[in-house]
Amino acid sequence: MHGMPDTLPMTHTTDTLFTRIERQEQAAQESWGVFVPLDDFTVYTMLARETAMEFASRADRKGLVLLVDSVTAAKVETVQRAVSVADHVLCFGHKIPENWGSCPRAVLCRSAQTIGDHDRFLVALATNLSLAVLGSQAPDSARRRSGFHGGWTAQHGVVARIAETIFADCRESPRIALPVSPGLGNAEHPFRVSARLMAHMAQLLSSRQRDITQDKDDLFSVLNIIKAISAKRRAHNILYVFVEQIANIVEMTRCSVVRVWGEEDKGHVLASHEDASVRDLVIDLKKYPEVYRAMETREKIVINDVLNDPLTNAFAPELRRSGISSLIVIPIVLFDQNVGSFFLRAARGNGPFSLREISFCEIVAETAANALERAQLFDSIQRANERLEFLAITDGLTGLYNHRLFYERFEQEFERARRYDSPLSCLILDVDDFKKTNDAFGHLVGDTILREIAARTSQMVRKSDTVARYGGEEFAVIMPQTGLKGAKAQAERIRKEIGNHPYESLPPNERITVSIGVAVFNNETMSDCEALIRAADNALYKAKRGGKNCVVVEESG
Repeated sequence: MHGMPDTLPMTHTTDTLFTRIERQEQAAQESWGVFVPLDDFTVYTMLARETAMEFASRADRKGLVLLVDSVTAAKVETVQRAVSVADHVLCFGHKIPENWGSCPRAVLCRSAQTIGDHDRFLVALATNLSLAVLGSQAPDSARRRSGFHGGWTAQHGVVARIAETIFADCRESPRIALPVSPGLGNAEHPFRVSARLMAHMAQLLSSRQRDITQDKDDLFSVLNIIKAISAKRRAHNILYVFVEQIANIVEMTRCSVVRVWGEEDKGHVLASHEDASVRDLVIDLKKYPEVYRAMETREKIVINDVLNDPLTNAFAPELRRSGISSLIVIPIVLFDQNVGSFFLRAARGNGPFSLREISFCEIVAETAANALERAQLFDSIQRANERLEFLAITDGLTGLYNHRLFYERFEQEFERARRYDSPLSCLILDVDDFKKTNDAFGHLVGDTILREIAARTSQMVRKSDTVARYGGEEFAVIMPQTGLKGAKAQAERIRKEIGNHPYESLPPNERITVSIGVAVFNNETMSDCEALIRAADNALYKAKRGGKNCVVVEESG
């Protein structure tokens, strides 16, 4: 047997080794309970490790025989220690593990029928103690819940029959005498070992239950964060809820989201759980090497000792003053790279971050990325709508309100003045001889002049007044709560501001003048805003006929 090739395959069977032995023992015992059940491969490996350690450490291990599959032999590190003290070792599988060295007692065996590729077992027999741990690690499609089915026993007769079944399956059975069953005086050992293995199982299963509980808590926390984020539409609100929730759950000293544009050496703190008002705090990335490294590698950065880590030890005094001992930086990956690179940066002063906490932050960061994508889309649509609305009411050349908006505002103000019998005035001004200016200097210069007139007029009026482009070179001003005297004075100020100052696009001696018609609301004679506009138009017509560059008031409707 010893010296066979290292690549002998194990056969595939439709019935697992453990299933056949379990059925065989149940028939023999005519009762259930032959094996302590195992439904978890992690528990199996733990018990195999304890079994191998038990035999490796006992001084009374006489005639020790080990039977083990090659996967268990390679995965369970303590099997090597048991192999080194065993009298006989049979390894079933593809090859003997390399870490066994050249052990002359180890024999590589191949199965004839019973043992399949997914069978796992460690069978140990000695004169005073016998243990068997075995099961089947089925493919993913076989047992979707656990992926493992097996059991363990310390009953010498059962263990011996398991060994005989495995021996019988060898194509070339080695000549090995199995240890004789222990006498009643030595029966205490199996019970002690069984109790210890049960304690290990209970401890591991309790640990697994704690992990499951923690996973449920984490899932519940993630769901709460998703709900909180989903209720927000603005990017800043999403980011603030994001950092606030993480800081509360993971207990961080500081938690923020930093955005970096391209290859800049500046970062922008968009949200911080310490201050909801933080929206665009500029920081120097040279003082935040962990963020810089995350930006370069696009990988998470975990520093659990900032005072001694090579990346941050240059800033150790500052970090010590801030009470920070650990840092993590996690990239928030967005589909649209044009919005910059986002990073979650968290700091803690009371110890390192655990793997569970880091994983939790990564999961929530991915959730935040999806919410940010939606927020960016929402903001883009809203900006587009605002832009369309702006274009719908704004004159494209001057930036003033257009004719449509002028009439809407005028109707509102007129109705208010009529209802409360309050003063309301309207100015209509027209650029004098504007066609001559266009002919002499060109339409581009003419456009520049119109923009300048619009700007000067807007600067002269109150916030409550409305300035609009009324026509080609005509402008209108609505002045609520303004009577005749005030309207006339305002018109004169506008006329002088436009006519007395030079324009950059014209020669220094060239001047631009305007004629202005003023009309004041009369509640007795004006039934609608059209009457007030007609009055202002009439006054403008009189100003033009009167020589231009003047203000004329139409006092009656």
